[in-house]
Amino acid sequence: MPPTAAKLPAVTFVIEWENAIDVADDWTDAAMAALERELRSVADRLPAKPRVMYLYDSSAVPAGTIDRVVDRVAPGLRETADLEVVPTEGLSYYKLKNFGIARSNTDLTVMVDSDAAPQPGWLAHLLQPFADPQVMVVGGFTVLGYKDLLSKTMALSWVFNLKGERAKTIKRTKIHVNNCAVRTDFFRAHPFPDLQAFKKQCVFWLQGVTAQGHKYVHTADAMVIHAPHPGVKFLAWRAWTGGMDSDFQGFHGGAKTRPARLAYALRYFARKLKRSWRNILRKGDQVDLPRWQKPFAMAISLSFYLVVLLGQLVSVATRDFDPLPKTQPLPAA
Repeated sequence: MPPTAAKLPAVTFVIEWENAIDVADDWTDAAMAALERELRSVADRLPAKPRVMYLYDSSAVPAGTIDRVVDRVAPGLRETADLEVVPTEGLSYYKLKNFGIARSNTDLTVMVDSDAAPQPGWLAHLLQPFADPQVMVVGGFTVLGYKDLLSKTMALSWVFNLKGERAKTIKRTKIHVNNCAVRTDFFRAHPFPDLQAFKKQCVFWLQGVTAQGHKYVHTADAMVIHAPHPGVKFLAWRAWTGGMDSDFQGFHGGAKTRPARLAYALRYFARKLKRSWRNILRKGDQVDLPRWQKPFAMAISLSFYLVVLLGQLVSVATRDFDPLPKTQPLPAA
């Protein structure tokens, strides 16, 4: 029986509301509405209503914000799921996910971001690999949404693959935790680590999981469309933090001395810019980028990766890193 027709296991959804603070409301609205449609489409194949937890930092998001969005764009979510809006104190992206999975009450837990819109068939394809009891983690296929020159440029330049690169994305031993699922008990024993980095926890987490021999499956059939970066100011900040993170990753990848970290930074800049420009020149039509805009897109990507490089160089000059921490199990619900 194909995954689109098979019965599905009980599942809990953990959704952070950190990204929603930054992106335009229409992307968050689209993500929530898409989740409601997807859950409604599989309701007769689930053994019980799925539990959907929206988690937020109460110091950053006013109480009632998420409930108002639900009422406005996805009121049916209250019927198709056991909906919970959970405040936390000061928790950020990865800590929100750890917090939510610690409270999951099903064998499988799905992580999807508040600004990532599931596409038809997403849930069945994301859960199907768990039919193999050896599979502990499943990663889906995330693509970046676009609507203007800036977002089209980043869709071609960012870490996510394009819609037409399904075969390429499957070959990558990477995970985007805006779109993935885990065995709950396994994750509680192997939560996201607390690192000196902004967005590299998932990289080192997956490396640790696979190094220990646990099975990870990457599928391109479980696709979400992620909101683009919201404007130049945010993009510059993201580039700067990305440079800081890249130095952190380079250090823990073997570049232990400052000269080695400097060399890694230069190689990283060259590699990323080469990929970006190649995509702009060869694959611009996949994001509806007109030919006359390609030089401007190349200039934008050059500016972005120059800021990444600057952040990385500042990190090389000013930061020292501790050894990676050992995993501390999460408390059960």
